[in-house]
Amino acid sequence: MPRWAVASVLYFVYIAITALLLPRLPRPAQIKACAAAAGGLLLAALGAYADAFWLRLLVLPPLTLLAAYWSSGFLWVRPMERIEQFFVRTDRSLRVTERAARMPRVVAELLEFAYAGVYPLIPIAFAIHLLLGRHPDPDRFWTVILMTDFICFGMLPWIQTRPPRMLEARPPWTSRFRAFNVRLLGETSIGVNTVPSGHAAEACAAALLVSTAPLPVAAAMWTAALGVTAGAVLGRYHFAVDALAGWAIALAVWMAL
Repeated sequence: MPRWAVASVLYFVYIAITALLLPRLPRPAQIKACAAAAGGLLLAALGAYADAFWLRLLVLPPLTLLAAYWSSGFLWVRPMERIEQFFVRTDRSLRVTERAARMPRVVAELLEFAYAGVYPLIPIAFAIHLLLGRHPDPDRFWTVILMTDFICFGMLPWIQTRPPRMLEARPPWTSRFRAFNVRLLGETSIGVNTVPSGHAAEACAAALLVSTAPLPVAAAMWTAALGVTAGAVLGRYHFAVDALAGWAIALAVWMAL
């Protein structure tokens, strides 16, 4: 049984148990969370028994990642205002919004583009890992990515906050590409904040997993990871604490595996 499938089973069992035990979680949300967990368990089971490489390591892990993300969203109850205010004060002390407002228009566009780029970044990193990595191990690759995300998403019941863009009166900068990101999040995201940041964690994990590729390729991946993280924070999709925690989780999982 692939390690990513074992990790997935543990995650979705955790989601179901948490949904049943979480105080003040409405009954409809409990049912939806358990149903989503059941779907995730089915994907993990398919991964355990699928013989075809394309299905076991190209299709099922990304689908499992999406199921993990959406299932966590059903565990939202209400924002924890004291934690939100701590994150807000931290960003103010770092002058995040002031720094974003001073960004040239071209940099703002690039950072918005980089933020959206995390979605193709993972399959690109997987291809690099297989073709250029020193010791390619597709099961390890997906186990690191998924376990990193599972920790980020699995913290949602215990740290419930809204994204900073929902707490601020205006966008941090003028950007045409931002409209695409906001619309994409409105149609596909769970609409709340994940602490640690899944975007930052995924980008860091992807860069770590291709660190044995030729230097120009590895450097490009680290540049992309920094761009995703900077876009997440300066674009006000995540707090700075979210992003730093995401990098810490990715590094810890990568070292552990």
